[in-house]
Order: sequence, then structure tokens, then C-alpha cells
Amino acid sequence: MLHKIRSQIVIRVLGVFAIWLLFPFFSTGQNVDFKASNFKDKKDQLKDILTKMDKADALVEAGFLRLSQDEEHTYSFEQALTLYNDAYQFNPDNAELNFKIGRCMIHSDRQIESLPFLERSIKLDPELNASVYFYLGKANKYSSNIENAEKNFKLSMGKLKGKEEDLYAPQIKKELNECKSAREKMSNPVRVWVENMSALNTPFDDYSASVSADESVIILNSRNPHSTGGTKNLNDDYTADIFISNFENGKWSPPKSMGGNINTSEDDECVALSSDAQRLFLVRNNGDNKDIYLSELHGSEWGKLVELARNRINTEYNESFASFSHDDIKIYFVTDNPYANKGGTDMFFSGRINTRLKEEWGKAFTAGSELNTPNNEACIFFHPDGKTIYFTSQGHNSMGGYDIFKSTRESGRWSSPENLGYPVNTVYDEKYISVSASGKHAYITSNRKEDNKGGYDIYKVTFLGQKKPMSVDNEDQLLASRTSTIHESTLEAPVSIDAKNLTVLKGRILDEFTKEPVSADIEIVDNNKNEIISTFHSNSETGKFLLSLPSGLNYGIAVMAKDYLFYSENFDLPEISDYQLVKKDIYLQNVCIGCKIVLRNVFFDVGKFTIRPASAPELERLFKLLNELPRLKVELSGHTDNTGSEAINQKLSENRAKAVVEYLVKKGISTDRVVYKGYGSTEPVADNNTLEGRQLNRRTEFKIIEN
Repeated sequence: MLHKIRSQIVIRVLGVFAIWLLFPFFSTGQNVDFKASNFKDKKDQLKDILTKMDKADALVEAGFLRLSQDEEHTYSFEQALTLYNDAYQFNPDNAELNFKIGRCMIHSDRQIESLPFLERSIKLDPELNASVYFYLGKANKYSSNIENAEKNFKLSMGKLKGKEEDLYAPQIKKELNECKSAREKMSNPVRVWVENMSALNTPFDDYSASVSADESVIILNSRNPHSTGGTKNLNDDYTADIFISNFENGKWSPPKSMGGNINTSEDDECVALSSDAQRLFLVRNNGDNKDIYLSELHGSEWGKLVELARNRINTEYNESFASFSHDDIKIYFVTDNPYANKGGTDMFFSGRINTRLKEEWGKAFTAGSELNTPNNEACIFFHPDGKTIYFTSQGHNSMGGYDIFKSTRESGRWSSPENLGYPVNTVYDEKYISVSASGKHAYITSNRKEDNKGGYDIYKVTFLGQKKPMSVDNEDQLLASRTSTIHESTLEAPVSIDAKNLTVLKGRILDEFTKEPVSADIEIVDNNKNEIISTFHSNSETGKFLLSLPSGLNYGIAVMAKDYLFYSENFDLPEISDYQLVKKDIYLQNVCIGCKIVLRNVFFDVGKFTIRPASAPELERLFKLLNELPRLKVELSGHTDNTGSEAINQKLSENRAKAVVEYLVKKGISTDRVVYKGYGSTEPVADNNTLEGRQLNRRTEFKIIEN
């Protein structure tokens, strides 16, 4: 008879500390009950053993209760194993005891070791209960013997009686579906390379690695003796601390505790790192439940935690995971809030009411029936391409435990989740994932037994496929300096198996004269809609920044800092643009006579001088600058390439500069503060013999002539 535990129990395994129990060799014989008549000369010892078995049974029930609530549970089963071992030393020939030992091992870190105990239980009493065949099926599955697993699950199903069938048949059917999925995927492995990240892992649980878009920073959680305070939780695990590692000189640095405002003597778990590694979401206990908090990097120090919106995101229930969206407008998170919940933990999302007021979030909604299942969803990662979501789930076509899935936003709906396949997923738990901006690498957490340092480990997945040759010397067509072309020699090649339509721009913002870092605001605009998409910030101490720009939009980028002229660029990225990583330092100029800036986001139709509507955000920035500095006088200049006659180019350039001046005057700027001039093709900044060069030469500039 299956043991009476909560109907919500979802069979799964959590990584734990190994308990080395030394069991003697199996003896032969018939089933021997723990009765006084069988141990006439050992009655006192039998009484002591029965007391220990009762205590072990109570520990198992407590473990199942925690398991039903998707909480850490393995310690209860391992404590029970210690007591059952004493009973086994006394009487190894009891079928029920062998079953109980095997069952505890399934729920600890010794799943494969459970096989001989469960097999012996059946040998001693083939009709013991349906549950022994169920757990033997699980042991077979963990041993990758899918054929025997299916056979034993079916035997278990056939032995269910009465109400047991209604209660436990769905679990067995789920296991059979997982066996089918495992058989199919293990016979058709995907083309990936999976490797243990030994530089990050310890003999303890190391998990939930979050990587920056450019794979320069990883933040992870670890339950090891070096955690703050060195204390243990109810599961006898060390409390979790958050660690950081940097990719330096071709390898990952030893993980370092983040300390300060991040780690405490309680459980602290990072669940997401922003693409630019300037912000992180973490989860802490807040009374009787878990909540999500935000911390931002100020220079080299992480700021104090800010709790996310109460009753919008955080509730009286558990919010256990979260992910940044690429534009910082939405947050996706995991909760067991029963509102619109399909069962267990589900994925939800919330959007900003006002993108400039970060604390204002809207009501949360379910991520949808396409993604959520009646089983648990544990982790969610929104890729910076703005359309792909990765998540872990015990549902869909899982191979067993938690598997990793991918879905893409198509026509306003999420596509049917795709299992990432074997060997990314296994019959064990793959519970967390973070993916590089290129889509070339994923960082997953698994408690698989192969190449494992202990408990949960972090693995790096490399998606294999035909790579494009690296560009040796590419003239940057997306970003240019004010007056000259920039040559880039490091553009990462896209991976054909899962290429991301995404451009990542990274670099530093520096003072033009001192070359010192500048703390600046970076505004990203959808030029087609004249809407600000989002605002980011460079690091105040290093000047570093990183932007993720999904393909399919015409972006305007403006860099602004106090006491500096703004700097602008234009990214026109067609939908089919491949992934590329562009490294560039941006230099800001102080307000000084003779300083000149290219207005990259002022647009005209070919051969015309009517300002296109997409130019409005750029012109508004120029208007704001003149309004804030009333003594400033500027010259607006137009420039063309050398195509066509010089007379036409001269007139066109002059008219375009004049159009900008008229826009500013109409807004209220005095005519004696703005003058215009056309230079035709006489001041090229690039080679007119190339298409890209001619594009750079067609530009509008402004120059300070008086201050």
C-alpha cells in the first residue's frame, strides 16, 4: 500500500550531503518479521529497534510533508536512514525494512544505491505493496535503465487497489510519460557539450549561476562552510550565501563572497543578474515566506536591498525566483500564490506603470497556460533578445524531475515549450539556467551523478554548430565617433544552432580630455515610435556600460551626463540581424567653444530636407541643452557625401541645417543663438568610395561657437 502522504507530493530529488552508511552484505532467506517470536533471545534489543523504527517512520512522514510543500526535505530521510540502518544490522531479512531503506535513498542523494534494497524487498515479499515497485521503477530510471523502469511502474499500477488508484495512478502515469520522454531524448542526443565548472563548484550545493550578457561576470549561490556565520538550516545544510566570479585571463576567478549588504547569517540567494551586471534580484525569507529584493551596484559597492512592490509582486506567499526583461519594463517571477495558479509554483509577470519610477509596478498576471503546468515551475530566465524565455519545470515532457525548456514569443503568444533535450536535461533535476547574449553558452544547475563534485553543481553548456569565420578587421557601421570611422577587430561569431538576433554594445564612458570614467545616463529610444524604451546607467567608478539591443528596431541612443554635451548614436537593426558583440568606449565633451557633436538621430528622406518624425527625441535633447545653457550659441551644419553635383549637395546640406534651426526657433530658441551652414561634401569623415563611408558622411552636426 502506498504510504499516505499528501496528494500534492511531486516525486523529485534535491542534492544533499552524502551520508556514508555501511550496510552488510545481503543474506539469504525468507521474510522475517520484527516479532518477539522470531527473536526470543533478543527481546530487549528488539524493543529498542522497534522504538528506533517508529522514530524513523515519523521522520519519513515529516520529510514527505516538506516534500509536498516543495521544501528542503532530504535531511529527514537521511536521519531516518541512520535509524533504519540499526534495524537492518539487527534483521536484514525484512521486506518492509528493505523497502523503507530504498525509499529513503530515493529521497536522499543515494538514488542508485537504493536498487539492491528494493530488489531484495520484492524477493522477500513480492506482494508487499504497490509502492515498492514504484520506487524500484524510480531507481531503475536514475540508473538509466528505462526499460526496467517502465516495467516496474506498470507493475505498480497493476497492484493499486480502490482509492489508491485515484490518488496515485496520476503519479505513475507521469513517471511513465517521463520514461517515454527520457527514452526518446537519450536515443537522440542534441549537439551540445556539457562540462562541470570545477572552478566554481564545491563538495556542497552550488547553484543558480547568473551570467552577464557578455559572460564576464557570474554570480552564484553556495551552501558551504564559508557562508556568513557558518550556520546550518533545518535540512542540515549550510545557509546559502551569494558569491561572485569574474572571467579573467581566460578562466573564472575563485568565487568570492559578496558580503556587505548582500549576505547575512540567513539564506541569501541571488536569482538573477542584469545583462550589464549592475543590478541583481535576490530572495530572502521575510517572516514566514520568501520575497524578492533588488540591489544595485554603485561604483564597487552593492547598495542596500529594496523590496519589490508589496501586494503587486511580493505577497504573503512565496516568491522564489525572478528575471529581468531586456528593456527593464517587465519582471517575470515564480510564486506559489494561488491566484490564477495552475498548481504548485507558477510563473507570473508584472510591468512598470511608469518606466521612470522603478518602484511603481502593475498588477501581476500569470505567464500563461502555454508555460505553466499543474506541476512546479522553478526558474525563469528572459533572454536579452527580448523574445526568448527559458524556464525549468516538472511538467510538459520532462525526462524526470525538473527539466529546462525554451519558448519564443510569437504573434503575442508564447510558443509551445521545447525541451532542451539530452544531455542538457537528464532524469535528475536541472533546476536553473542562465544564457549568454550570444546564445552560444548556457549555465545550468544539476544534481546529476556524472562528473559531480557534490549535491547541486553548475555546468556550462556549449551549443555546437557551424560557426561563421571571425571578422579580422571590420569597419564599424553602427557606431562612429564624431568625425572618424572606428575599426573593430572583435565581433563574436553567431552560433547557427540557436543564433540570437541581438546586438550587445559594451564599453566605457569617459571624459574626452582626462580619460577618467564618467557616470552617465544612457537613454534608448525607439525611433520609429518616438518613445523612450528604457534608461540605463554607466558605473560611476569604472564608466562601464552594457546594452542589449534586440533586432527589429531602429534605436536611438543618447548618453547624457551633468556638465557634458550629450552623445548620440543610431542602431538600425533589421529583424534578421545576427548576434554581434561591439566593444566601444564613448568620450563625452565638456561644454566648450569649438566642441562638435554629430546628431546621429536626425533623419531626412533621400535628397530631401524635411525632418522625419523619428528625429524628435534627438532634437528635443538639443533644445533642452540650449534651454539649460542660455549663453550657449551653436552652429548647425549639414554634410553630404560626394554623390551628385556639388551645387546640389551644397544646397541640400544648407537646407537640412536650416530645417534644424527652424525647429529650434519654433520651440522658443532665439535666432541669435543658432546659425546654420551647409558644407556639402567638403568635410568627409569617411571614405566616399564605400557605401558605409558615404553613409557616415551624410550627417548633421552642431558646434559650440560661443559660451
